[in-house]
Amino acid sequence: MARQEPPREIGRATWTLSHLAEQLQAQCDRLQQVSGEAVRRLLHQARIVYRRAKGWLTSPDPRYALKKHQRDRLLRIARQSADGVAVWLDESWFVRWPYWFRTWVAQGKLITVPQRWNEQVDTTALFAALDDESQQSLVHWAHGQPNSDEMVVFLDMLTAHYAAQGKRFIALFWDKAPWHTSKQTRRWIHAYNQKAKRTGLPRLIVCYHPTRSPWLMPLEAIFGWVKHQVLGGRIFKTVIALQQAVERAFQQRVVQAKKRHDKAVVKFLAATCQKSRSVL
Repeated sequence: MARQEPPREIGRATWTLSHLAEQLQAQCDRLQQVSGEAVRRLLHQARIVYRRAKGWLTSPDPRYALKKHQRDRLLRIARQSADGVAVWLDESWFVRWPYWFRTWVAQGKLITVPQRWNEQVDTTALFAALDDESQQSLVHWAHGQPNSDEMVVFLDMLTAHYAAQGKRFIALFWDKAPWHTSKQTRRWIHAYNQKAKRTGLPRLIVCYHPTRSPWLMPLEAIFGWVKHQVLGGRIFKTVIALQQAVERAFQQRVVQAKKRHDKAVVKFLAATCQKSRSVL
């Protein structure tokens, strides 16, 4: 009865202990009186607890399973190759005004977060590339919000960085942001791979995540943690001070997650140890 939806005459979407007791007494003639505490004990013996539902986000992409499989396959190849590297790339923009945050406060006292009106506020965009193996990051700041011009500049920095390390290919994982899928960015990637084929530079293999699947990007959680846990209610006088604080927090968060990341990689490779054909 507890696992079923209550009748409409109760007027609730979920059961209460008193309603369960009334329904149980109505269905069982031998029970003259049942209390809510008795029902709670019965549910406890049956290992049924009262819990709050959590939101579950899913991707609307009809080819999510296929794209996820292709992404995992490329990630496995990059992790197992000594001359290859897997890189997570994402962007986020920051403002000097404080973000919503949680903190300890005396009971009955309210926390206020200063907000701005319609005046222009300095914004800055952080381009970040996270090395999957070493967990070292390459960052680039741009004025305003991300765009294709700054995206091309950062990709040039990224490829030069791994060319100096002697890598043969770069598996780049990112979402379908407009500056990732723009003609300018795709033309640059095509021209770079043609040049890499002639000159021996590391090839750039791009993998787009399924539509609306932020849980596949580890940088999403880092950006959110930095905004709400580190910036919090702080107001920065200059954009440079904001950028310095974000970089310190970003590096700190990556270092803290290194042990969990290494365990997850070992588990990932053990679960997907089947042989795959090369994509190069």
